[in-house]
Amino acid sequence: MIEKYLRMQDGLSEWVGRVISWLALVLILTLIYEVGSRYFFNAPTIWSHELSTMIFGAFAILSGSYTLKHLGHVRSDVIYSFLPTRLQRFCDILVYSIGLFVLGVFLFHSIEFALKSWAVKEVSARSIWQPPLYYIKSVIPLAVFLLMLQSFAELVRAILLFFNVRYFDPRRAVPMSGDDHV
Repeated sequence: MIEKYLRMQDGLSEWVGRVISWLALVLILTLIYEVGSRYFFNAPTIWSHELSTMIFGAFAILSGSYTLKHLGHVRSDVIYSFLPTRLQRFCDILVYSIGLFVLGVFLFHSIEFALKSWAVKEVSARSIWQPPLYYIKSVIPLAVFLLMLQSFAELVRAILLFFNVRYFDPRRAVPMSGDDHV
């Protein structure tokens, strides 16, 4: 049951990562169009700079759960690597628990932030194009929620390892227990 949940959550994070990876192509095409318009036709666009900023922002924040699933976030392990395995697992539980609390607070405030933007139909004042900002601001709580889901899965993994419960972690391709080093 727990392994099924972990597989489902990992699958969701993987799917989100693969879908948003296409935003990189959209960003590149947007910038190529701008450069071509500006330098070959002397006709710069009024929208490409802000659009590329929004695309990159969405790409960056939505990739959080995918990156966590692949253990790609920066980890300062100067002290951690010298700790006994059981204490490492306890530290993981502590860090993911604190992280989930912080993400919960951030989720609450980011929902308020997005709702206020929708209420006033907020637009950007950075250019004459004035694109709506409420769409991109709605991506923030979505990204935080997805990161919370993956963080919870990582917390479950840390708890399983702390209590020496063996389970299959496809990221490591061998059954894991609390005595195994990462």
